[in-house]
Amino acid sequence: MPDQKPTQPQAPKLESGPRLTRLTGIKKRQQIELAGRNMFIWVVAAAIAVSFCLATGQYLFTKWEYNNKIIGAKYKASDTLSSNITAATELKKQIDALVANNDLASVKTDPNDTTTKSVLDALPISGDSAALATSLQQAILSKSGVTIESINVPGESGDAVLVSQPQEVKFSFIVTGPYDKIKTMAHDLERTIRPIKVTAITMTGTDASLRANFEATTYFQPAKSVNATQEVVK
Repeated sequence: MPDQKPTQPQAPKLESGPRLTRLTGIKKRQQIELAGRNMFIWVVAAAIAVSFCLATGQYLFTKWEYNNKIIGAKYKASDTLSSNITAATELKKQIDALVANNDLASVKTDPNDTTTKSVLDALPISGDSAALATSLQQAILSKSGVTIESINVPGESGDAVLVSQPQEVKFSFIVTGPYDKIKTMAHDLERTIRPIKVTAITMTGTDASLRANFEATTYFQPAKSVNATQEVVK
């Protein structure tokens, strides 16, 4: 038999043409789609991170602003307390000076009263019409021996006075008697501890028998209340 040469394996031939081009195009589209999905995921993640940072920053800024309001209110309350303590110390010194004031002690209506009561008598905290009329009749006008014909004191107003400032009270009275007694009564009215301003005097008659009509104004000052309050900081 003739000698046969062994056959050598041959490498597969690469196909070229439309099939190879079609596979390459599919791969490119897959890569583009994968890159698009990855980009979308990254954009969503970045948006979530930015939104979280913005929300956290807004929350922290709101807390910082609120804490600053709280601190400011605390400093304000502390300053007010310090001022009140200083004012209270000064007020106590003034009251102690009034307690030892001999001039106030000399005008007390009752020896058993405290000296500071004279201050309250001088400027009451309300326009008590009945108390004013009683004081005029029993403590001031009757001392001189004149005859009290009438005392006209207006009634108290029902409106609350909010301002702690001296308020006027106008009143009038008519007395009769000799000139000397009416003159003494006028001096008693002048020396009273309560401020009284005579605005008009009308007299008729003779020195032995005069009829005098006095129109005058006195004052009271509403009390000033000090209240400790709580404030909610929003």
